[in-house]
Amino acid sequence: MKLTKSFEQGISIMAVIATQKDDIPVSSRTLQQCLGSSVSYTQKIMRKLVVAKLVKSISGNSGGFVLARPVDQISVLDVVEALEGKVDSFPDTGLISKTFKKLGQDEVNVTSADEAIHRIFATADGTWSEVLRNISVADIVSRVISSGVKLPEIDWNNNAVEAERMQHA
Repeated sequence: MKLTKSFEQGISIMAVIATQKDDIPVSSRTLQQCLGSSVSYTQKIMRKLVVAKLVKSISGNSGGFVLARPVDQISVLDVVEALEGKVDSFPDTGLISKTFKKLGQDEVNVTSADEAIHRIFATADGTWSEVLRNISVADIVSRVISSGVKLPEIDWNNNAVEAERMQHA
């Protein structure tokens, strides 16, 4: 399973919103600047996160985005599925059956082989999903950003924060 760039950007967005000071939405412009991506690409990711009910869109001059539920209740799997879709690493097209039927192999055995391979990958996908389901966005932020201490609260919309980020970029 290989995740796309959208997942990395989505989990980064979730980390930014998770560390935003309470009651202050993170603006679209701020998120776009944090990602260093185009406005349209950021909007595409945000739309998927809103549709999946991981973030809420707040309209108005002071609007932006906030988490839809507590950060410790949003799993990494939630973000993966919002941006990549349901985990399904084996696109079972029936090619094995088609290939062996051409050789005149017994249809029952070929179908059983197809089903066995599908079950193997379904089990792997289930294990992978379970691991990601048990890791929250709060865990990611805590492990990566704050090394296990309380999540920092930052006003990402503040211009001074932007200037500080630019100095370290």
